[in-house]
Amino acid sequence: MRLSHPEYIKLVFRTYQMLRSQPECSPALKQPTPAGIRNECLTVYKERPEKKDEPVLRSFFGPAENNSFLAPIEKMSTVRFKSFANYLTGKAINTDNKNVELLAWLIDFQHRPFRLGMDVLLNETEKTIINSDDKTVPSQHTELHTGSNSYEEDVQYSSETLQQHPDNLTAANTAPEVYEREPRLTTGIHNDQSLSDGQRLSAWMSPEKKESNNKKKWVILVIALSCSFLSLTAYLLLDNSNKCMYWAGDHYERIDCDEDVHNKVVFNEERWKNFKKITDLSSITESSIGVVHYYGNKNREFFTTGGKHPVESNRYLKVMTRYIWEKDFGSKDSTVKDTSTNERIKAIVH
Repeated sequence: MRLSHPEYIKLVFRTYQMLRSQPECSPALKQPTPAGIRNECLTVYKERPEKKDEPVLRSFFGPAENNSFLAPIEKMSTVRFKSFANYLTGKAINTDNKNVELLAWLIDFQHRPFRLGMDVLLNETEKTIINSDDKTVPSQHTELHTGSNSYEEDVQYSSETLQQHPDNLTAANTAPEVYEREPRLTTGIHNDQSLSDGQRLSAWMSPEKKESNNKKKWVILVIALSCSFLSLTAYLLLDNSNKCMYWAGDHYERIDCDEDVHNKVVFNEERWKNFKKITDLSSITESSIGVVHYYGNKNREFFTTGGKHPVESNRYLKVMTRYIWEKDFGSKDSTVKDTSTNERIKAIVH
């Protein structure tokens, strides 16, 4: 059966959900946390280091060291696993393809990795998953685990408190209710059944009382607006969520400014979206001259845009000239056979 990419993602995630209910499932995958997932990656790699999984491991952990991914996995900050943990627990609506492939590797999904036009033999369970009407994203039909039983603890505490102090139950059920006393009208208007309650009350109140009530309403409104404004201001000043980013080897990742991460910088949306390290050097063509930037003289690094180097922050990237391109990639007699520069760089970024 030919699998489309959405069907592949659905099949991987539903297989993981079913595996969580099995006793042989790793605790790190049943209750996923960033630190637990990293440890699980180390364990799985030691148990089955397969050649076909190297592209997936390289895309997530970076290049291997001494033909092994153990060191890159151990060095990887647990912050990098936060979005993956959110994907597993259903807190993330969508996720990167590399997270889907990493999950397929962790659960030893037999049809991994995804290939365009892949044709696989599915078992009955997998066919049922594919043919089901459930097309929801991973954030639905997924349990969210808080890591504590605060609700049960609160209930237990309340029960014990009521047993020790039974008077509290009576007091709780007989709490006084406050009602506004209906104005006692001494005029004939109060007994006039043809008038509505609002008309009788309006006729009873003097102009001074009406003006006083209007002032109170305005005061309450001003106080409420002031409190809302102050709360919003305090939130904007104190909220540091996703206001920073850090270099993750080939792109920038958004993080909270409170997290302890090396090379953390203030979030820049333009740089976060468009600045990436070009790991597939075959995508650099003659049409990339003047667009792609580089750093270094011998082992050059190439990037989609210019600016400061993400690690050597006191060094600036240089634009790739024809001389650099001919030296590293082409020849002086080559001709342009590729698409436009903007399309090439857009393909690299996305």
